[in-house]
Amino acid sequence: MLTEARRRIVLEEQRGGSLSKKNLKTTNLELIRLDVGQIPMKDDSIDCLHAGAAMHCWPDLDTAVKEVYRVLKPGGRYFATTFLATYFSVLSNMDSGSSSASSSMPSQQAFQYFTSIETLRNLLERGGFESGKIQIEVLGNACVVIRAEK
Repeated sequence: MLTEARRRIVLEEQRGGSLSKKNLKTTNLELIRLDVGQIPMKDDSIDCLHAGAAMHCWPDLDTAVKEVYRVLKPGGRYFATTFLATYFSVLSNMDSGSSSASSSMPSQQAFQYFTSIETLRNLLERGGFESGKIQIEVLGNACVVIRAEK
């Protein structure tokens, strides 16, 4: 994902679009690969964090969300997308109709299953976010968009 994001930023720069070199100099955009359970940044140091289609892959959700909250500046924002459990049910049903070769595929059990937006809201609140500063929207049947502010 980071490689694709960098490629698109470079392409946008070459076209002179909204992410031109002038705008990037004032934006201070950094793309960083890291372990969300141990973010290597100071407390209250980040304006914004984004986790695209990632939360359901995090092994320790509570630690990760606390880390996100810790590094955000007051007023900093966290944006994320993930999926509700119903998404993985659809995948499982699709897999069950395929050949026996699929038995060598990794199990979806590696994913975190979020049964509802309340489950996600509770997770964010345990991490430190205030209820009134959390917005969670479901698109379609199972795609979730999260916006939270410290």
